[in-house]
Amino acid sequence: MSAQRVTGQLTVAQLIRFGPLGSARCYSEAHLDRQVTGVTLVSDLDEARQCEPKTAMVVHPVAAHGVWALEAALRCAWERNAACVVAPDSVMVRASTTQLAERLRLPLLTVADPARIALDMAVAIADTEAARARLISRCAVLFGERFSLRGIVGVINAEVPGVIAALVTKDGHLLAGRAAADTFPPEGPHVPAVDATAGDASASTAAAATADGEVEEHRVAVAVPSADGRAWATLVARVSAPGPSWTETVETILRLARAPLASAGAGSRLSLAHQGSRDRLLMETLLGEGPLQHGRRLLPQPRANGAHGPESAVAPEELARDAGWPIDGRLVAVHLRPVQPDRDLEAASPAITAAWREDLAEAPLVPLANGWATWYSGEDAHPRAVERNVRRRLASSRIPLPLCAGIGTEGEGMAGLRRSLREAELAAGAASGRGDQRVECYGELGPRAVLAALPVTELAVAARTLLAALLADPKAEVLLRTLAALLDCAGSTGQTATRLGVHRNTVLGRMERIRAKGIDLDSPDQRLALHVACHALLATGEARDNGRPARPL
Repeated sequence: MSAQRVTGQLTVAQLIRFGPLGSARCYSEAHLDRQVTGVTLVSDLDEARQCEPKTAMVVHPVAAHGVWALEAALRCAWERNAACVVAPDSVMVRASTTQLAERLRLPLLTVADPARIALDMAVAIADTEAARARLISRCAVLFGERFSLRGIVGVINAEVPGVIAALVTKDGHLLAGRAAADTFPPEGPHVPAVDATAGDASASTAAAATADGEVEEHRVAVAVPSADGRAWATLVARVSAPGPSWTETVETILRLARAPLASAGAGSRLSLAHQGSRDRLLMETLLGEGPLQHGRRLLPQPRANGAHGPESAVAPEELARDAGWPIDGRLVAVHLRPVQPDRDLEAASPAITAAWREDLAEAPLVPLANGWATWYSGEDAHPRAVERNVRRRLASSRIPLPLCAGIGTEGEGMAGLRRSLREAELAAGAASGRGDQRVECYGELGPRAVLAALPVTELAVAARTLLAALLADPKAEVLLRTLAALLDCAGSTGQTATRLGVHRNTVLGRMERIRAKGIDLDSPDQRLALHVACHALLATGEARDNGRPARPL
């Protein structure tokens, strides 16, 4: 024989969301998570004083007459620890009454027919499983009517009372919903990753406890599988004032959302991947990397019979305008690339494109071989304004991996956009060498833009041989940074000391140590090679000896 099912009790919020109080007007929304164990219909204040704890006090119209009658009922309900007060809507609720309810932290609602509502509430409280079954069925219907990740998660946040839900990646980046759903008190237990192939057992729960050990809330996590059965995201929900049955109800709703989320995620990724391929082909042609025909760069277009041919080709600028790309007027380009260059760009591209497009719909985010490109137009097309906007967007929790960015200078029309895009790519190269979410403007780089275009990884291999003696020194990075600063300052020890924040005598001492490694600082023939070698080693972080990290400054 199976164990008896624990039904639990409904809360005021649940009665409002999917119970008989759905049409009620709520004047005080404090503590809607109070559990309701019964209903008391009171016709006078003497009956109100006999109200049982945790019951809903429903005030009959005959007991609600008089200026202070409703406020007296509120005080009686508070003294008896009632769950809420339900009054007839024929009684005017004054501001002072609402303030009293809020001060007492007691939910106050009004309805058209208190007697009928009292009966309906009693039936719902007596059969909590039926009420929860109605909620589950309603969520299932609404899941079928939503086709986006945000829409599906939004059903949970809108329909399930006392629950905050979010869809997050395995790295913890927010895809949809409310970020607060994935935050849990430090003292609460960690919910481990769950296996999407485990069927109904793929839901995990954890409880956060107060200082006196009383459970305040639960965290429910359900893995969302991809087409191959592996988890690609986790649906997380925080449940306030949980009970065994209510937590189980929330888990059931989360499980129902898995299939729609998996379908919406797969469709979104497929659509974005397909659109990204088309955008990349068009962008490469606009940049002069597509096929040439009769001196013009052209893209094939389908003819009426579905065939392709030279006679059906049109100029890429026309295709860009047809696609809604802003390529006229003043334009400023942006190039994005991962802070960690070894990331799989193809796999990350759909999620990054979706996150970036949330606020910027005028221009696409186009995937390229080493990152993504976009641009700003119109009044926002100023490098400084673009820089502020890009910094804000890179800090967004919805972007699934850390990115750095480069920003080009202003350009006019398609010719200016091509130049700005190449500038932005150079600036992004300079930003990526810093190892953080840096944003670089090409107009402020100066000669560093040329250094950013160098193949620093290959150069670093030769540089380690050239400066092997210096890199073997225990203070290799200190000496390398001093050498680089000295070359940047054209050999001026005073300017080098200022840049490094040290005394000039310190620089002179380091110079002698550098010369002792066989490096001729006075040879014009060696100066350029040394400068490039220092740049390559510092950009790749390879200032180390036999794999041992160099000591910090």
